[in-house]
Amino acid sequence: MSDSAATLVMKKYLYTHNRILRYLQKLSDEQIHWRPSAQTHSIAWHAWHVARWVDYTQAVVPGMTPELSKRLPAGTQIWYTEDVAKRWGFDNAQLGFAATGWEMTDEVAWHLSFPAKAELLDYVEKSFREVERVVKAIDDEQFVALEQLQPLTQGVWSEETVGDAILVHIAHASQHLGMMECLLGLQGVDGTATT
Repeated sequence: MSDSAATLVMKKYLYTHNRILRYLQKLSDEQIHWRPSAQTHSIAWHAWHVARWVDYTQAVVPGMTPELSKRLPAGTQIWYTEDVAKRWGFDNAQLGFAATGWEMTDEVAWHLSFPAKAELLDYVEKSFREVERVVKAIDDEQFVALEQLQPLTQGVWSEETVGDAILVHIAHASQHLGMMECLLGLQGVDGTATT
């Protein structure tokens, strides 16, 4: 029997994360932190931003529908439970919506000093693993269910389905992977996330 549409989308969502992680693992600290100018983002910034959205998403999925609230415990973000911002010297109040980097000013983003590759990837990997656990609760019925308003999302995806939120994240992560590939290309390095 073939996979359902919801299962295929979830597989694509998780596959995109695996591509990003494999891509980051092959890079050096210098490549991850390099920027073509002081007014641009590094690969580290893009990796952090994707991981923050993944971490945020895994925490809000349990509250998206009444049924998901039954299937999953209340969500918590690794970013907060492990006090990552404090360890990295970041001010959550300056990191945009839900400290994800969305709506953060460029000036703040340009001055973030990311930790070494190992510590950055530790957060990325933990976020990706946690969302993998959470999305297993989304079946075909929940995939097309309308998201309910909840305090964590502040209506970010209201009027949309759970599946719509996941599809947005696939596109979002893919866009940032493309930016990471471009930044590596600017460093004179061949190859993409698929090789």
